[in-house]
Amino acid sequence: MKTLLFILFQFLILFAHAQVKISGVVVSETGSPLSGVNIFIQGTYDGTTSDSLGVFSFKTDASGEQTLIASCVGFETYGQELNLTGDVSDLKIVLIEEISELDEVIINAGTFEASDKKKSVVLKPLDVALTAGANGDIFGAFGKLPGSQTVGEEGRLFVRGGESYETKTFMDGMLVNTPYYSKMPDLPTRGRFSPILFNGSVFSTGGYSAEYGQALSSIVALNTVALEPETKSSISVLSVGLQGSHGKRWENTSLSISGEYLNTALSNKLFKQNIEWQKVPVIVGSTMMFRHKTSETGMIKSFASFNYDTSSLLYDNIEQSALQEVSLGNKNLYSNTTYNEMLNDDWMIQTGFAFNIDRENMDIDSDDIVTSRNSSQLKLTFSNYSVKDVTTTFGAEALIYKYDQDIDMNGDFNLSFNNNLFAGFAESEWKVTKKLALKAGLRTEYNSLINEMNVVPRLSAAVKTSKNSQLSAAYGKFFQNPNDDYLKFTDELAPETSTHSILTWQYKKDSRTLRIEAYNKNYSDLVKFSEEFSAEPGNYNNTGSGYSRGIDVFWRDQKQFGKADYWISYSLIDSKRNYRDYPMKVTPHYVSKHNLSVVYKQYFTKINSFISGSYTFASGRPFNDPNTPEFMAGKTKTYNDVSFGFTHLFYLFNTQTVAHVIVNNALGFNNVFGYNYAQTPDNNGVYQSQPIVPGQKRLIVFLLSFQL
Repeated sequence: MKTLLFILFQFLILFAHAQVKISGVVVSETGSPLSGVNIFIQGTYDGTTSDSLGVFSFKTDASGEQTLIASCVGFETYGQELNLTGDVSDLKIVLIEEISELDEVIINAGTFEASDKKKSVVLKPLDVALTAGANGDIFGAFGKLPGSQTVGEEGRLFVRGGESYETKTFMDGMLVNTPYYSKMPDLPTRGRFSPILFNGSVFSTGGYSAEYGQALSSIVALNTVALEPETKSSISVLSVGLQGSHGKRWENTSLSISGEYLNTALSNKLFKQNIEWQKVPVIVGSTMMFRHKTSETGMIKSFASFNYDTSSLLYDNIEQSALQEVSLGNKNLYSNTTYNEMLNDDWMIQTGFAFNIDRENMDIDSDDIVTSRNSSQLKLTFSNYSVKDVTTTFGAEALIYKYDQDIDMNGDFNLSFNNNLFAGFAESEWKVTKKLALKAGLRTEYNSLINEMNVVPRLSAAVKTSKNSQLSAAYGKFFQNPNDDYLKFTDELAPETSTHSILTWQYKKDSRTLRIEAYNKNYSDLVKFSEEFSAEPGNYNNTGSGYSRGIDVFWRDQKQFGKADYWISYSLIDSKRNYRDYPMKVTPHYVSKHNLSVVYKQYFTKINSFISGSYTFASGRPFNDPNTPEFMAGKTKTYNDVSFGFTHLFYLFNTQTVAHVIVNNALGFNNVFGYNYAQTPDNNGVYQSQPIVPGQKRLIVFLLSFQL
C-alpha cells in the first residue's frame, strides 16, 4: 500500500516550540471592547477567545516570525506579524466592521473551499492533513465530503455519478494531467502531492467557473503556499519509510526541497496481506518549490516534483482463469511556473506554464505495455476591477498532449495520437446589491484531433435569505474528450457532454455550518462500444447517455479552542447510464445510493496531543452476475470503516518531535467492493466469482518526526 502519512505531521511539528505568552485587548473602531473574538497563531491550534472586556491571554509553542490572527463574525479578519522570541503583552487589536463579509452574498453553489480567505470556507488545509481515514491524501479528505462516492478499490475521486476521469486537478490554475500514482488491478492508488504544499484547495462538485474545462463532473483546484515562514529542516521516520525536507527563507525569496523513500516490506509483514507480493511497493520522490516576491502584489512561483514507484504481485485473474505476474513501474515529472501581479488598481495578470511527463511500464507475464503521456500548457488570464461591484476575468490557454503506447503481446503494436486543445474564456461577476450577486461566463474550446469547436455557457447567482443564510444556483454545460483508451483507436469520436443544474442553501453562524444542495446532471454523447479493447474504429460511437441527481447535506460545528470539531456529510444519489458495453440504462458499478461520513477531531492543549476519528458508510454497489438474466442486478453488502489517529508533541533529546499512530479500519470490517467473474462457465454451467477486497483488513502506521 502506497502510504505517505508522514506529510500530516509537518503541520504538527510547528506546535512543539518552547511556550511564550501573548496577551492584549480587542476593541472596535469606536473603542468598545469586543467579546468572543477568536485570536490565534496562524497555522496552529494555539489561541483563545476574548472575554467580556475584550481581554485575551494564551500561551503558544510557536516561535520566530509568526502571524497573529483575530477573527469575529461581522468584522474584517485582522492579521499582525509577531517575532516570538519572548512574551508579547499589551497588544491592542482594533477590528474594522466588515459589511461585505457579514451581509454581502457570495456565490458558492457546488463549491467547497479549503482556504482561510473566503466566507464559504468549509475545510482548512490542516483539516485535509488530519482527517482520520484520509491517510494524508488530499483526495482522501475530499472523499469525506458530500458528493463523493466510496470506491475503495480505486482511491480516486468519484463525484456525483461521474467516473474518476471526469474530475480534473489543477495546481495554481495549471492542469495536472496525472495527479495519482499508477495502480495495480483491484487495488487503490492515492494522490501524488502532499497537503503541506498548499495553503488552500477548492473541491467543486459541479457548476464550476468558465476558467476550467475538460471535466464532466468536478474539479480540484490546489493553491500552493507562498514564501516559507522561516528556515527549517525536518526528518520523519515511519514504519513505511523515510522523509526529509529543508526550507530556506530570505527576505523576498524562499526555496524548499524535500525527498522521500517508502517501502512497505515491514508493514506487509506486520499485517496479513490479501495480496501475494512478488516485489513490495517502493516509492522514491522529491519536490522543489521556489518562491520570489516581485513586489507588494507580485509573486513568481516555481514547482517541480518527480516520483518513481514500482511493485509486482501475483494476480488471480479469474476472468482469464490464470494466475498472472503483474509488474508495474511508473516515472512521473510535473512542473509549473506561474506569475501573478496587480498591474494597477484595476488590472491583475496571471500567467503560467506547466508540463507533465508520465511513463508507465506494465508487464503481465510475458506481455509488456509501455504507455507515455506527455502534456504542456500555457495560460494567460486578466482580471479587471474598474467597474464598481463588477469583476471581469478573461483569458486563453493552449494544451499540447501526446499519447504513445507500445504493446508487446503476440507481436509488436504501437498506438499513438496527438491532441492539441486551444481555449478562451470570459466571466463576469456583478454584485447587484449586498444581497444579490450574478455571474455569467462563456468558454470556447477547439480540439485538433477531433477537429471540433465547442462553446458552452456557465451561469450562477446567489441571494441572501437572512443575515446568516443564502440561496445559490448554478447552471453550466461541460465538454470532455473521450478517454485515451478510446482515442488511441479512433479519432472519429466527439467530446462527451454533461449539463449541471445546482441549487444550494447554506446557513452559517459562528462556528456552525449547514449546507443542503440539490443537483441534476444530464449526460449525452457518452462513448459506447460492442467489444472492449477492440482496435476497430467502427466499434466506438457517441450514442451513450445518462443522468445523476440527488441531495447532499453537510453539517459542521467548530467550537471554541480546545473543544471538539466535527462534521457530518450525507449524500443521496440516483444515477444511471447506458454507456460502454451496457445493454441498457442502469446504475453503474461505482455508485452507492447512500454515502455517510462522520469526522471528529480534538486538540488537547495541556498535554500537546491531538485525536481524530472517522466513520464512513456506503450502501451496497451494483455488480453484474452472469449467472442471473438481469443485467447489473447484484448488490454488494454495505461498506463500513472506522479509523483513528493519535498524535503527541514533545521534546526528545532537546529536539522538537511528533509521535503519531493511525489505525485504518480499526474494527476490522470485512468490506467487499465487488466481484470478478470467469468469462466461461464451469462444468455445471456456473460462472465462478471472486470478491474484490482490500489489500489488508486493517492497517496501523507509526511515525516519528523531528524538526532540526
